[in-house]
Amino acid sequence: MQNSSFRVALAREPANRWGRRSYALQVTNPSVEVPVARSRRRPPRIAPSLVALLLVAGVGLAWYLVRRPRLVFTNQLAAPIWLAVGQNEPVLLTPGTSLTRDLSGSRSVVVQWNLARPLSADERPMGEELRGSVVLTRPEGRMLRSATIRSTGVPYFAPLVTNATEGLLRLTVNAGLEGAVDCGCALRPGARRVFVGYYRLYRNSTVRARDASGRSATFQDLGPSVKSKDGTVRLRFESKDFR
Repeated sequence: MQNSSFRVALAREPANRWGRRSYALQVTNPSVEVPVARSRRRPPRIAPSLVALLLVAGVGLAWYLVRRPRLVFTNQLAAPIWLAVGQNEPVLLTPGTSLTRDLSGSRSVVVQWNLARPLSADERPMGEELRGSVVLTRPEGRMLRSATIRSTGVPYFAPLVTNATEGLLRLTVNAGLEGAVDCGCALRPGARRVFVGYYRLYRNSTVRARDASGRSATFQDLGPSVKSKDGTVRLRFESKDFR
């Protein structure tokens, strides 16, 4: 019998006393396959020593990132500055921005800056030179430095002048004082909040404007009026002010 699920076999038995043979029917059950149990793969265990090593490495990296020498220099002036850190080429830093530079902790670093003075119509720099420097000995960690109006030990201020008259105005800062400086500029009518450079600040500092007819108007005793961090003070000249 084909395609059967069991096998049939006839087993012949010995003859009985009558000389006859009998046959016994034997049925063989089909073989049953027993599935083989497979062991599950366990995830590898991380040795405790490896975990400790990773923790130590992480702590060391964090310490390095915190303690490594890094300079953050901010321009707190109202005009751009040229900034040179060590032997690097000077870079232009605009007002209110910062420069971050990684340093080497094995040697001292000299940081120098100077004001990028505005130019008049005839290409002459306006205002006084303003510069500063600092020496970082054995730099370590995050160091904050900045260019300010008091970096050189002498305070400065920056007039922002508005010309509300109908003619050109010429300006003299600290007129009548020993440190009087002609800005070398001519403000056109309608000019607003023109930056004409930085000048030494005294309690009795002045800014005088003169028109084409020779009349003048003067802001006096400006020292207490300069309160901004960048040293700026707004001055507005109108036609009615001139004598």
